[in-house]
Amino acid sequence: MGIPKAQLAHIGGSGTWASVFPEDCHMEGVKVVEKGLEFETPYGTTVPMKLLELDGSVCLDGKTKRVLTVPFHGWHSPDMADGGPEQIFWVFEQAGVRQIVVEGSGGGINHLLDVGDVVIPEDFMDFKKTSTSEFVRGRLIRMRDPLCPTLSQTLHSALQGEGYGRVFRRAVYAVTEGPRFESAAEIRGMKSWGADIVGLTLSPEVYLARAIGACIAGVYIVSNHAEGQVGEWEGGSIYDVYRDCAPKIGRAVLRTLMETDSVKTCACDSYRTEIPKVITRLWDNETEDKKGGN
Repeated sequence: MGIPKAQLAHIGGSGTWASVFPEDCHMEGVKVVEKGLEFETPYGTTVPMKLLELDGSVCLDGKTKRVLTVPFHGWHSPDMADGGPEQIFWVFEQAGVRQIVVEGSGGGINHLLDVGDVVIPEDFMDFKKTSTSEFVRGRLIRMRDPLCPTLSQTLHSALQGEGYGRVFRRAVYAVTEGPRFESAAEIRGMKSWGADIVGLTLSPEVYLARAIGACIAGVYIVSNHAEGQVGEWEGGSIYDVYRDCAPKIGRAVLRTLMETDSVKTCACDSYRTEIPKVITRLWDNETEDKKGGN
């Protein structure tokens, strides 16, 4: 089928992994229109997505909203090297997505964070060894306020409505290369740079969202203390955290999407600029000259 129009999107992660989203949230006004939607993209076939409809009666502006939701960051396999981000963001761009909520989990680097706390990052550090330039070509992408302050505030309020008392808004998320976890020495280095939480997923999502002109906000449950911080932890303990948080994180995500305004009031769009065609043509010509050996 063709790609449906949807202004909103949800990128699932370990925050809702232990549930069936959105069915297990049991929220009125949320309808699964279609499921199992796979789309052919220039980067391969996507994982199955769902198309949701949020009834106008439960939305702040009274307008019915459509949401594309993708499970676990669009990964086809745990090795994360399968083009998932490029695939889903290509679909989001074609669908006209303008606001995205992503969720997941991470290890607490800041020693004041406890397991079960919730972090809404305002900035990030990217320590991945690989990256993607898709959707960035021909565009000047600034990373000021990379996570939309307006959307993040709405998410913060929704999480407090779920009973989370410790929700932190001023945090820096360090992104590392999976699938392995980090060493204690790596964590010490990230801490010295000012990172508060570490995980595997916020990049490239955060900059691909800006590249396609969409706002993004993220919520991350602290599932463990980062290696070498605040004592020892058992690997299996993170799954207990996932099972506990899944319905609450899911409801907070849906409530955030319900309360988004159709007219964006943030400055995110001003940090994305199309590069003038004359400059991109010069680059293209130079590239062709190099290929030709001139």
